[in-house]
Amino acid sequence: MISIALDAFGGDFAPDVVVQGAINAVNSSEGKFAVVLCGPEAEVKAKLKQFGYEGKLIQVVDAPELVAMDDHPTEVLRKKQNSGLVMCVALQKKGLVQASVSAGNSGAMMASCLMILGRTSENFARPPIGCILPTAAGQCILVDAGANVDEKPVVLKDFALAGSVFAECQLGIQNPKVGLLNMGEEEKKGPASVQEAYQLLKNAPVNFIGNIEGRDVVIGKADVVVCSGYVGNVLLKMYEGFYELHQKMFGKIDSEAGKKFNEAFDYRNAGGALLLGLKGTGIIAHGRSDAKAIEQAVKVAYAFAENKVPEKVGQKLAGIEA
Repeated sequence: MISIALDAFGGDFAPDVVVQGAINAVNSSEGKFAVVLCGPEAEVKAKLKQFGYEGKLIQVVDAPELVAMDDHPTEVLRKKQNSGLVMCVALQKKGLVQASVSAGNSGAMMASCLMILGRTSENFARPPIGCILPTAAGQCILVDAGANVDEKPVVLKDFALAGSVFAECQLGIQNPKVGLLNMGEEEKKGPASVQEAYQLLKNAPVNFIGNIEGRDVVIGKADVVVCSGYVGNVLLKMYEGFYELHQKMFGKIDSEAGKKFNEAFDYRNAGGALLLGLKGTGIIAHGRSDAKAIEQAVKVAYAFAENKVPEKVGQKLAGIEA
């Protein structure tokens, strides 16, 4: 059975929504997976009791230290090894679980996964968040959705490689179209780092279609959208804001189209996003996840681990001569 380690105190509304989400996930799992909650043992067990869970598919590992959203990632790794965030990754390294999930400090989660699980290839610098976004044409992969900032051009090229492989493995898109998110389509547009990345991508082993603009993401011009984590996170949060505005203006729409829109654009249905290029399954969930989002993050982690998506991505990345 696959086991998923979950950071019990990660996120804006932890531990309540995390514990409730874990309970909902295992109760609907048909026994396919188990959850290991990592956090202060007494408090986590008290929450399980409060929510009436008495099953055997949730275990608790004591991790008394807490990670704040503004803690520096390297300080977390150095000083808070007994935190739920670090512990859930360490358990995967030991082979005790097959996936790790946190809605907490995303920088600390990325750093922990990178340093503890390791990269699939030494030539691959940093793991980006590979986030699946809805588009008018179906879905696309956004890399990076916020794990990194201030990336060098060569790192953006790595993101393109990782995103392209992920689109093949997860979305089943052969030879996916890769676009570099910019303020214009012209080759000389944007910051110097983006212009240099453009030149690198022209010669990279991906189906590079050039620069794309924000509107091109929504219409589905590219299967893989490459950008810095700073820009990607802004784009991701704008998607979320658009959905919330739509809900406020139009409410629930019961037509078939309305149901498809809600399913596609409600971030809670995505649950979490995979860190690419790692020797393992590291899932980053939204900081403001509710119980539904946590439940979905656990299920996404199970699906990635069960289908060995990180391994498939890693094998393809290791076989590419960039």
